Amino acid sequence: MRIHVTGVKKLPLSMGILAFCISPVFVYATLDTDNDGLSDEQESYYYTDPYTPDTDGDGYLDGIEVQMDYSPHLGDGKRMNESDFDKDGLNDWLERWFGSDSGVADTDENGETDYDAVMRGYSPVSGTTTVFAREVIVDRTYQRLYYNTDGVKIHNFPISTGNPGSETPKGDFVALRKIPDKRYVGPGYDLSGVKWNVEFKPMYYLHAAYWHNDFGLRTHSHGCVNMRESDAKIVFDYIDAGVPIRVVGETPMGYLVGT
Repeated sequence: MRIHVTGVKKLPLSMGILAFCISPVFVYATLDTDNDGLSDEQESYYYTDPYTPDTDGDGYLDGIEVQMDYSPHLGDGKRMNESDFDKDGLNDWLERWFGSDSGVADTDENGETDYDAVMRGYSPVSGTTTVFAREVIVDRTYQRLYYNTDGVKIHNFPISTGNPGSETPKGDFVALRKIPDKRYVGPGYDLSGVKWNVEFKPMYYLHAAYWHNDFGLRTHSHGCVNMRESDAKIVFDYIDAGVPIRVVGETPMGYLVGT
């Protein structure tokens, strides 16, 4: 009969004697002090209380909430993408996606918040060494604008695209130039002081619109993409020349979304 011994080293000794040295094997159990389904190490990552199984007191274990993408901090059925624990502008779901610290506004300590880094296409954990692809998508069907980094929606803004007969052109474009203040003149309109203009095709712009509040509800332009001023400024501040701008979907024929 042949006996197999694991974890053993056979050491030659003097005088032809062999000795066996057994290496001890240690098994480390994952510590979950409060038995909520999150290890203490995970509790540290999510900034939950390792001694309280339900950090936000909403009746659900922290581990279940994290597993189902609910915030363990907010309660009231709030999702992780509705929570920004470190108040840096990047929600907790996105912090996890990009690997940044949800409790530290500037994970790599380079003087730029995690949100700023992601919006500019950089990794929030490694300074400027990793660049993510960015893209702006204008959806004519639903009258929405999406600002994506690494294929993930960072922003979802309501907009108003061109009316039937003066549609926003469909296709693949890029940001050409940025103009902070512009005047638009055409048949029946003369609009000065229009802010945050990003040209994506000659004579076609993403820009703020102060003359209506129909964003996300209906079309409202001669072909440009109208935005709320605060939203337009975000796009203006972070987009660079050459970033793709893709116009998709169909223009609502009755002006209103869904027609």
